[in-house]
Amino acid sequence: MNTLLRLAALIDAMNERIGRASIWLILGAVVMSATTATLRYLLDWGSNAMLEAQWFMFGLVFLLCAPVTLKNQGHVRVDIIYGRLSERGKLLVDLLGGLLFLLPVCGLIVVDAWDYFMLSFQQHEASMNPGGLLWWPIKLAIPVGFSLLAAQGGSEIIKASAALLGHAATATLPDE
Repeated sequence: MNTLLRLAALIDAMNERIGRASIWLILGAVVMSATTATLRYLLDWGSNAMLEAQWFMFGLVFLLCAPVTLKNQGHVRVDIIYGRLSERGKLLVDLLGGLLFLLPVCGLIVVDAWDYFMLSFQQHEASMNPGGLLWWPIKLAIPVGFSLLAAQGGSEIIKASAALLGHAATATLPDE
C-alpha cells in the first residue's frame, strides 16, 4: 500500500504543478481579450487568431485544472446526501464513484478524443476563419487533459482505499 500511496502522492504533485502553471492561462486570456477589444475599437483592426487563442486558453484552463480541482475536492457533488454520510460512507462514495463513473468515462473520452485528434492532425486541420489557428493542438489537449483527470481519479481511489483499510491516506514524496 505504501508504494501505491507514493504513486498517488506523485500524481497529486504532478497535477498540482500543472494546475498552478495553467492558472497563468487565465491571465493570458484576459490580456488577449483586452488587447483584441482595444485593437478592434481603437484601430478598427481584428484578428481571428487572437480570438481563437482566447478560446484555446480557456479550454486549456478547463482541461488542465480539472485534475487539481478533483484533488482539492472542488467538483460539484450532491452535498445534501454526501454531507450527511459518515467519513467511511464518504470514502465509499468516492471510491465507487471513481471506479464506476470517473475512470470509465475518462477512458471512453480519451480513446474517442485520441481518434478525433489524430484525424485533425493528419488533415492538418486549421480554422476555416481567415488568419485562424491550427486546431489539432487544442484537440490533443482533450485526451491529455482527460488522461490527467483519470490519473488523479486513480490517486483518489488509492487514497480512499488506503483510508478504508486503515492506512494513512497520504504519503510524502522525497524532497526535491
